[in-house]
Amino acid sequence: MYSTVDLTSAKVNDAYNMHSEYLKNKLDEKITVVSVEHSSENMNITLLNEGQLTHELDNWDVLYNGTPVNFTITSGELYLAPLESVNISVNASSPGRISVVSEYGNQYYYNLN
Repeated sequence: MYSTVDLTSAKVNDAYNMHSEYLKNKLDEKITVVSVEHSSENMNITLLNEGQLTHELDNWDVLYNGTPVNFTITSGELYLAPLESVNISVNASSPGRISVVSEYGNQYYYNLN
């Protein structure tokens, strides 16, 4: 019985530690939308990582007017290191609203007028 309690307690403790690290990373994240250039059907969004975390870009999502859309990383990078920027291309048009959602759940908005 004690081994079951110890195992369960260890799992709960590990989950708490993972959650605490996730929340810390969410608070430490700072991404800035530097510029948005758009043509008739395409948006190119430049994002700057001003935080201390390195981001895995495959874990990001892009929403156009609240709907998930496919996006491409024009420079082909897989990671976004601190103080580096990345260009994301989205098939979207004005007017609308673009939201980039990072791997930690923070959202970065841009209104297309």
